[in-house]
Amino acid sequence: MSPDDDAVPQAKYPFEGDGRWAPRYHIPHSVTREGRTHRLVATNSARPSVHGRIQISCADLPLIEHDDLTPGDTVEITGDLWRVAEVDYRTRIVLERADA
Repeated sequence: MSPDDDAVPQAKYPFEGDGRWAPRYHIPHSVTREGRTHRLVATNSARPSVHGRIQISCADLPLIEHDDLTPGDTVEITGDLWRVAEVDYRTRIVLERADA
C-alpha cells in the first residue's frame, strides 16, 4: 500500500449482514488476516454481458484477480469462500458465504 492509502475511503472486511457482503464499485476494502493487510477492489463491466472483477492486493504478495464473475461463481478471499449472488453494473458485486 502507498502512503496515499490513508486518504482513500475504505470499508473494513467483511461488511456483511445475513451472510452476504456487497463490495461497492471502486471502493477499496481493507482485509486484515494473519498480520497482513490486503486491499480488495470490485469493478464490473457490461460488455459483452454484465460481469464483475475482484482484485486483491497485498504489499508482499502477488496480485490476485477473479475476473468474468457472474452469479453462481465461487471466489476465495483471504481464506474465506464466497459465492457471487449478483453483479449490479457500476454499483456492486453481491457475495454470500459459500463455506457456511
